[in-house]
Amino acid sequence: MIVQLALWLVGGVLYGEDRFDRLMRDILIFDAHIDTPRYIVDEGYRLGERHTYYELDIPRMREGKLGAVLFGIYAQPQDYAPQLWLPRALECLDALHREVAANSQDMEFAYTAADVERIHKSGKLAALASLEGGHLISDSVAVLRMFYKLGVRYLTLAHFRTNNFADSMTDVEVHGGLSKPGRELIREMNRMGMMVDVSHISDKAVLAAVEESRAPVIASHSSVKAIAPIVRNMPDEVIKAIARKGGVICINFHAGYLDAAAYDVYIRNRPARDQEIKDVLALHASDPRRWELVRGIQRRYFAQMPKVSSEKLLQHIDYVAKLVGVDHVALGSDYDGISGMTPAGMEDVSKYPLLVKGLIRLGYSDDDIRKMMGLNLLRVLRTSEQLAQR
Repeated sequence: MIVQLALWLVGGVLYGEDRFDRLMRDILIFDAHIDTPRYIVDEGYRLGERHTYYELDIPRMREGKLGAVLFGIYAQPQDYAPQLWLPRALECLDALHREVAANSQDMEFAYTAADVERIHKSGKLAALASLEGGHLISDSVAVLRMFYKLGVRYLTLAHFRTNNFADSMTDVEVHGGLSKPGRELIREMNRMGMMVDVSHISDKAVLAAVEESRAPVIASHSSVKAIAPIVRNMPDEVIKAIARKGGVICINFHAGYLDAAAYDVYIRNRPARDQEIKDVLALHASDPRRWELVRGIQRRYFAQMPKVSSEKLLQHIDYVAKLVGVDHVALGSDYDGISGMTPAGMEDVSKYPLLVKGLIRLGYSDDDIRKMMGLNLLRVLRTSEQLAQR
């Protein structure tokens, strides 16, 4: 009888499944950015049901040992009229709260780092919320304070368009980084204990935000420009500035953000893909199958991109860890916001254990892996709370 053992050779030492199993038994995997709430509003998507499409539901969260999620609330400024930005954000946040309540045997809304720890230890899944883009608060810090009371724990200063607070990295520069209201906004976020998110904003804006903030900042879903030199990724000097302040860079899983060749195909095809989707939604406005048709368009265009493996994702994580230390890297998958464009092997939230095995193979200790998979992000959340001046 032949017994087959799963082993990894790490630094000349063999590690087996027992180490992996021990690590997975109680590890907190905390993802900084998953965009599922819009599907709850638009399609009646139910978190408690197992799906064969999109990237998150409770059964697959359980399989992947995902313990906590910062769900993204957004209305892309290029897709919605300004008067709809705030109502859309509130609709998505309400839908998230309703779904968490409907699945109370499995999930609970978390408002603090201590809540995340308590919920995780209880065996439930912790849900938190975030706002992706300062445009969503209608230029009002009073609105932001109300969002904080509703469970929003970070704000991305800008999204795909420059707004009155910050320059977007994918739009024209207006403020030379941050505006005066943008700096005031950060000070108010610090006062409340809300994390400052610098994904999507220009490099100048990131550096200004790091300088202005008393608390560490996060890049909730950004990858590495030295590996994939595209506009949405962060250069070394920006990564170092975030780390010096104690912040974390949460690596985005978008295949196009991990690999420049994949990005080139994606960005070239995006206008045609988006127009097809717009046309289908207009033509089938009352057809319940319209979202299935949209997913078909997305899959067809994704198939044209070069395949990107999970090893490329590990390369981005490893790069940041080596550049600024294991205390400053985390996960920000952007699942359910990347139109299914995931690396091979990381198709949904059930696949996080593959990353743990990959980090073991790369030689990281159990403590290092725990930090990168969740504890670093939890630390920044806790520090933001501790520095608050309510």
